[in-house]
Formats: sequence, C-alpha cells, structure tokens
Amino acid sequence: MSQLKIENKICKMESFNVIGKPAITTNEAEMKGEGVIPTQWQDFYQAQLLEKIPNKKNSIILALYTDYQSDETGPYTFAIGTEVSNINEVPNGMKSFSIPEGHYKVFTTRKGPVNEVVVETWQYIWEWSKTNERAFLTDFELYDERCADPENAQVDIYISI
Repeated sequence: MSQLKIENKICKMESFNVIGKPAITTNEAEMKGEGVIPTQWQDFYQAQLLEKIPNKKNSIILALYTDYQSDETGPYTFAIGTEVSNINEVPNGMKSFSIPEGHYKVFTTRKGPVNEVVVETWQYIWEWSKTNERAFLTDFELYDERCADPENAQVDIYISI
C-alpha cells in the first residue's frame, strides 16, 4: 500500500436532486461485513441502474449517506444514484433525494484500488470527526471519470459541515 495522502478543502454547494436506490445500514454493520453497501454496488452495476434513471444531468455516480438518525454510530440511508434535473419520474425501487445547499469539507482520496482508497479515506474522516464538527445531513462520494479504472481510481468524499 502506498502512503496515505488525502487532500481536503471546503466548498459551498448549491442544492441539487438525486435519484438512487436506497437501503438503511449502520457503520457497525458495514465493518462487521453484515452491511448493505457491497450488495448495493453489485446491484447498481448488474441491474444497470444508472441507465434507468431519467433526467440525468451527467454520468457521475453519487453514493449518498443521508437521513442520519444520530451521528456516525447510528442508522442512516445509503443510496447509489446520480444527479437529475427533476424528480418528476422516479423508477420503482428508487427514491428521490433533495440535497440542500450547504458547506462541505471535501476529502480527495489518493489514487489506487477504489475499494481500498474509499475505506481508508472514511477511516481518516472518522478520526477527523473526533475533533471537527460534522452536520450529519447528507454526505456523498463522487465517482467521475477518475474512477474509469477501478484499480487506479480517485474519489471525492463530501462531508456536510
């Protein structure tokens, strides 16, 4: 494993809408291997869900962490989808999410195997959270053209502050 190098910055985001397939999970369940996130990703690609989402703004995939019941220790909704221009048509099994305007701390992973760099960056974020305030509104991972090669990917993780 190469040395951990995480870039971070703060940005203000305008509100936007996402359609994606949701599931409820906890970080504890995910760490024990009893979570839903790997299955969500598998289903997303196998069922070609990106192609089924109407009114896409682009082909960027977003993984949302939202509807937090407390903080990183409680249940939350995880959804994989994309930004849309409107939420008038929501396919069966999917849900629309309105992400409010807000400030985000953006963590950019190092380049490497996507599963590895995302997990290590979340571990960094959990440590960072111990001494910094998070809003626990909606956080999201942004998968763009830098993720075309899953063995040499780079992901942005937006944390609501």
